[in-house]
Amino acid sequence: MTRLTVGGVVVAVVVGLTPTGAAAQPVSAEQQIEEGLSPLPEAMRDDAAVKGYDASGALVTLREGAGLLTCIADDPAVRAYTVTCFHRGMEDYITRSLELTKEGADTPGRLQTLQAEIDSGALMLPDRGVVYQRSGLDVDINDAAMLIFLPSATADATGLTALPSPQHPWLREPGTGQAHVSISMR
Repeated sequence: MTRLTVGGVVVAVVVGLTPTGAAAQPVSAEQQIEEGLSPLPEAMRDDAAVKGYDASGALVTLREGAGLLTCIADDPAVRAYTVTCFHRGMEDYITRSLELTKEGADTPGRLQTLQAEIDSGALMLPDRGVVYQRSGLDVDINDAAMLIFLPSATADATGLTALPSPQHPWLREPGTGQAHVSISMR
């Protein structure tokens, strides 16, 4: 896992992903909806919107939702398995991060670009939000986490450690516009 001080709100979401360049097998809309919702607690799934990928690889809406969360199914054109559900106020940020990944940006470059766009005002993040994610090398090998975004939060201000651990919540990217609490859900 790459750790930078300039970004990280999506590190846990798409860390280590690189485009494969190979044609991916199409996945049915029904399967994408099921997998896309998988990071969410059962009680939150009915109202979530779900986006996925059509045969051309374009991101499309698979299911409208009445709630505050949107989920994005795994992109078969990207090497690792990642599904992400997020507060709708974070959609521009998440979509931009996925675009950079698909364009071939490595994790440090992607995070630096995102932070630069936040700093310039070209990309906005809400003052708080939640992301649920599952990621790994494939659908069966994954880490699940909940990320609670608190831009500019510090360890001193929150009382959280900035030391990574699957055993307790910790603050990632403290003091940046992408600061967030990471909570393992294994």
